[in-house]
Amino acid sequence: ILMKRITIIIISLIIFLICFAGIGFSQEHMYVLGTASTGGTFNYIGSALANFISEKLEDIDIRAITTGGSNVNIRLLNEGEIDFGMANSLSLYFAAEGKRLWEGKPQSHLRAITRTHAASIHYVVRKDSGIKTFEDLIGTRGNTDVVGGTPRLIHSDICKFAGVDPNKMAQTNVGYKQALDLFRDGHIDWFLASGSVPESNVTEIAYTRDIDILDIGGELRENLLEAVPYYFPRTIPAGTYKGIDRPVETIDTVAAIWCDVSMSEEIVYKITKVIYDNIDEVRKLHVGLSDLSLENATGGLGIPVHPGAEKYYQEVAGKK
Repeated sequence: ILMKRITIIIISLIIFLICFAGIGFSQEHMYVLGTASTGGTFNYIGSALANFISEKLEDIDIRAITTGGSNVNIRLLNEGEIDFGMANSLSLYFAAEGKRLWEGKPQSHLRAITRTHAASIHYVVRKDSGIKTFEDLIGTRGNTDVVGGTPRLIHSDICKFAGVDPNKMAQTNVGYKQALDLFRDGHIDWFLASGSVPESNVTEIAYTRDIDILDIGGELRENLLEAVPYYFPRTIPAGTYKGIDRPVETIDTVAAIWCDVSMSEEIVYKITKVIYDNIDEVRKLHVGLSDLSLENATGGLGIPVHPGAEKYYQEVAGKK
């Protein structure tokens, strides 16, 4: 009887250990992706990709959170608050090189996984404001972005090359949704939006207010493109937004998902693979992802590619 009890106990322990080990091996890897403010393209695309990856991969769960955008995400990664981030190539380049906000503090540990979308700059103004050029912004009230957001850096660059002092205009620093409310209620004369075309906030406000968009073209754009890496020319087609029946000249930056160089090569490989093995589905998640492809996955990102992502890209290239 004693031996029988001992045998039962041993068998029970074995079953328990097997079950416990099974739980351990099947446990998901939980990660956080930093996006940007609510209502922006980063937030929409980041949330869509996080959900898509989590649904496709049983052992990886990514939760997207709202943040202050590109530069804030770099800080949050350094503080251990997020595992992956979204940022545009301009911010990544300056961070890696230790310039601008990162002067003397190069962030050489950042590694790209993939481009996500092109983010176009929109200076949206009230049509009755009399604002036609950047010089006209002097003495007006506007919104660039939350503190730490890249649009603030872009605004600084544009003002510099347009010969305009940004300190001579009153600026609020809130996210897109709050900016729309301020604009709609007449508290600000203009706001800066950065996102894929058509940009959802610009589309929304164009149906409730008469708007115009300032051109960033000609000599101004030429000087910007020559002086600052990772700006690209863009023409927004006529009719993209209600009431704007002319092409709008502007600039783009490229957005990306990235992580720390120490992130598991296997995890990054799986994420990259699930995106590009299902590229037709991914392109349908958001209009900004519609032109994503292996051909443009790593171009102009401002930082090196993570070894896990590079492994996938080389693997696919070897099959061609």
